[in-house]
Amino acid sequence: MSKDLFKQAIADAKSIREAAIANAKLALEESITPELKELLAAKLQEMEEDADEEVVAETPHTEEVEETYNEEVEEEVEEVVAEEEADEEAEDDSEESDDDAEDAIEEPGEEVEGEEEVIES
Repeated sequence: MSKDLFKQAIADAKSIREAAIANAKLALEESITPELKELLAAKLQEMEEDADEEVVAETPHTEEVEETYNEEVEEEVEEVVAEEEADEEAEDDSEESDDDAEDAIEEPGEEVEGEEEVIES
């Protein structure tokens, strides 16, 4: 009997110990959680402010953006104008070569410069 009583006491002590550890963990979590939340919130806020400052520092000023945009638009306009001029020159050259080709075509009975009539004998 005393042996059974001893085993029962050890089992009770283990369950009391486990309950005490569980209660200690809960008490610790309850006391630390608000502080951890505050620290975490403060750190997150600080990180957001730093990120906002970096974004503001990296964001170009409106005047710089407008200037860059205007330069890009001017470059594009110059490219388009240059392409149109090149196309017009190509068309003019094409028309001139067409005119030269038409001039080179001989009309029946018409003499071409530098050509002599050949009489067959």
